[in-house]
Amino acid sequence: MTPELRPIVLLDDDPDVGLAAQLLLQRRVAPVTVLQRPAELFAALDRLRPGVLLLDLNFGPGRTDGAQGLRLLAEVLASAHAPAVVVMTAYADIDLAVQALKRGAFDFVTKPWDNVRLVATCHEALARAQPGAAPPAMSATEPPTEAPRSLAAQERAAVLAAVSEAQGNLSEAARSLGLSRAALYRRLDKHGL
Repeated sequence: MTPELRPIVLLDDDPDVGLAAQLLLQRRVAPVTVLQRPAELFAALDRLRPGVLLLDLNFGPGRTDGAQGLRLLAEVLASAHAPAVVVMTAYADIDLAVQALKRGAFDFVTKPWDNVRLVATCHEALARAQPGAAPPAMSATEPPTEAPRSLAAQERAAVLAAVSEAQGNLSEAARSLGLSRAALYRRLDKHGL
């Protein structure tokens, strides 16, 4: 299978979200397989070996804390041939986004998503997942390196970290980033936060 055709797996309990993502991404990025139940995930990952997993953080009515998705994120990243994981949720919580990124998610997308941004994020995640089926072995003296991330992904992570560190105080977060509040608001809007 060629790297650019590595599939995307989407796990979301809302069938409308699955259909919308499939229609958007399958023509612009890669084939998309939609799953609605977490119980289906690991068999699909073993069978399909996707380059990207779009992972909802909440399953079932009334769930908004992201605990189910964060647990799945850890299990996926611990598995062999783990794809790049982009977490998704309708509940845009800065702390939840920071937790997901710190736990190894490639990126965080809020629903409803911006189509251009979701396509770009999936392309970036697939590019990160491309360097072969297995990561190259490292020598004992070689420090681990992280795949380079786009400038937009770095900016988004910095904004999330600053807001989280400031415990949601946007004036303090703007000062720590060396920005005006208006500039911080523009960046929050730009990144869908």
